[in-house]
Amino acid sequence: MTSTTKSKLPMQGRNFGLYIMAFVFLILFLLPVLFTRVNGEISWMHVLKIWKDQALLFVVFGLNHWLVAPKLMQRGKYGLYMLCIAGIIALSSFSYYYYDNVFTTLKVKTEKDKSDKPTPIPPYAHLLMYSLLIVGVDSGLLFSKKWYENEEKQYILEKQNSEMQLEMLRYQVSPHFLMNTLNNIYALIDLDTYKAKEAVMKLSKLMRYMLYENESGKVLISKEFEFVRSYIDLMKLRFENDMIIELNLPEQYDEFEIPPLLFISFIENAFKHGGGIDHKSKIVISFSFESKMLVFNCFNLKSNAKTNADKGGLGIENAKNRLNMFYGERYSLSISSPDKYFDVTLKIPRHEY
Repeated sequence: MTSTTKSKLPMQGRNFGLYIMAFVFLILFLLPVLFTRVNGEISWMHVLKIWKDQALLFVVFGLNHWLVAPKLMQRGKYGLYMLCIAGIIALSSFSYYYYDNVFTTLKVKTEKDKSDKPTPIPPYAHLLMYSLLIVGVDSGLLFSKKWYENEEKQYILEKQNSEMQLEMLRYQVSPHFLMNTLNNIYALIDLDTYKAKEAVMKLSKLMRYMLYENESGKVLISKEFEFVRSYIDLMKLRFENDMIIELNLPEQYDEFEIPPLLFISFIENAFKHGGGIDHKSKIVISFSFESKMLVFNCFNLKSNAKTNADKGGLGIENAKNRLNMFYGERYSLSISSPDKYFDVTLKIPRHEY
């Protein structure tokens, strides 16, 4: 189930802010063409003058986008950022005002224009307002992009952490299962060599399932049922004369996927703590469906020598951790452990994994 999680934000998405700013600049430079007219015709002299007035906007935008915002705003130095950007806007507006009023003698309006129309807003005021607009839009886009990237990094880190935890839990299942099964086969060697050989063959089948069938981190429920059946067959070889073992599987159901080896810890626990001294033990394992839930029940009579007071050991805790990782609050687990028996009921959603 190990995977490398990469950023899903495409290159077009990463440059989205620049596209928006290019559109804003396009609008600003088209407005004079649309609205600056003399006698119904475009006054290109006025248009060129306005374009020249607005050229400083590129300088303000460039300083904000590639220098001030990355160095200050995106590092959380908001007060210093506001001070610096205010200084840049003020300096550019004052520079243009000084240039336009001291060194430039070209007047773009005729005497008739001056007498018929009120005095327009001076160019440096336009520059000031447009600079505030450009910086405001650009900073907002940069802040949104940074926030999105931080959220994406947090999501990737959480996903990788979850995958690592699940991988660790998965590898805890296999040694625990293998240790218990080998102990069972070892006990068979002295009792019945033929059954021990048969048990080794069944174990190889189970290990093949554990190694190859669940590499993706999920398996079909039919495969898991087959695994449980094979494990029960293996246990029957050892406990044939000591236990009553029942396995009830549904005959018809819709196929779906679940986490692998989800039930084996509870089943192992039943065999580990079952078996009576003065009575024949009984283990009943059942799978059924209720509405949109898969219901697993494992019941076993307790051994006289074992009380199950701790409600299971490492295997049960491991199973609980895996259920929490996979299903969160969408599953229910009930464990009853009175004096005479141990009963587990697990309900998981059928189509939410």
